[in-house]
This record gives sequence, structure tokens and C-alpha cells, in this order.
Amino acid sequence: MINTRIGCCGWSSLRLNSDWRRKYKSKLQAYSELFSIVEINSTFYKLPRISTCKKWRDEADLIDEKFEFTIKANQIITHKDRFKSKTSVETFEKIKEICDVLRARIVLIQTPASFKPSEENLKNAERFFERIEDKNLRLVWEVRGREWSDEIVERLFKKFNIVHCVDPFLRKPCCGEFLYFRLHGSPPGERMYYYRYTNKDLTWLSKILRGYDKFSYVLFNNIWMCESALKFMKILENEL
Repeated sequence: MINTRIGCCGWSSLRLNSDWRRKYKSKLQAYSELFSIVEINSTFYKLPRISTCKKWRDEADLIDEKFEFTIKANQIITHKDRFKSKTSVETFEKIKEICDVLRARIVLIQTPASFKPSEENLKNAERFFERIEDKNLRLVWEVRGREWSDEIVERLFKKFNIVHCVDPFLRKPCCGEFLYFRLHGSPPGERMYYYRYTNKDLTWLSKILRGYDKFSYVLFNNIWMCESALKFMKILENEL
């Protein structure tokens, strides 16, 4: 298989047989037997207790000690404070504590389309990244909006060693030591999240991955994310 990790943005949508509790302590355990990675999206809305994070790590370790968690940054940083003040830095410090417990090395930052690359926004973002620098973490940033040109992204991201996160059906990544793809279903579908990827779509995606000589992360974020991820894993296995 291509040097990649495939998973979903969360594990709650995993559909299991009615007797799954006979084998697993939780849905996360069942998920971690199928996939090698999960992106925790719930941290965007509310940061979990450290005790909860320890429980997640312990449950996953019973199945696979190499199972990987990635963390989505809280909305306080990206949508409310927007990198402006110490509130963003303090929130990120809490995220770092979560990462330590989960042994997570990647934090996803996703900004809304309303966060445009204005002089003020860029200045605030740079100041934020200067203050949170951590050699143990890799930052991945998914910008939204046409105003974020490749030139702007590359200049800012390379300065802070940030990986450019994209939906590969929408645009190509500009920079980063590895690939981090998030697939939301649109394009190719008309509505974000509501599209069911076809074999043709996923075969195209496998060809895209083969065009890069980098380790890659592929995270599905559509309604049928688990189905799509499993289907994509099968396609890659059949191509060996």
C-alpha cells in the first residue's frame, strides 16, 4: 500500500453489529481495529477532559499502540478570537495537553472562508504561530476561500513549517513535509458532506497520491466517511 494512513474525522458514525460490545469496550476500539488514524473533530466545539483523553488512548492501545490521533483546533482560536489575543494562545496550550495524553503529533487548524488573508489577519496569525512554536507538534492548516492564493499560502506556511491541508478534489497542496487530505464530498458532489464517493472517484484519488513522494494522511469527512475510507483502503490494496 502507498505510505499512507487512512481514516475518518471522528468514529461515532461507524456502524456495527448489535453484538459489538461482546468484543470491544467502545466504538473507538472497534474503529481502531479497522483504521490506523482518527481526526478528533469534537475538540473544535469543546475540549475534552484529560481523563477522557487518557481513556481514549488506553482503549486504542489495547488494539494498536501505534494508532494515531490528530486533533482539530478549537473554534475559539479560529472562529472567535481569530488568533488575535492571548486567549488563542491559552486555548492552544490546553490543546497541547490533550496532544500529550493522546500521543498526538498533528493539530489541524481550519479557518472559515470569512477569515481572509488581509494584512491584519496575516499579522495576527504570524504572531500566534510565533508564540505557540512547539517542535513536538506539526501544524496543519486548512484555509478556505479563493483569496488564499498559492503564493500567499506558501509564503506564510513555509515560514512556520505548516502543512497545507486540502481537499484534493478542490485544489493541490502548496507545501508541507507530508500530505494531509480532508475529503468533504464537494466536489465532486454538489453538497458538502452529502456525497458518496464512487470507485471512480477513489481510483482517481489513489493516482493523485502516487504522484507525491510523501507520507500522506487521508481523512474522510462525509456522511458515509467510514464506508468511503474502507472502500479506499480496498482500492489501494488491490493496486499492489
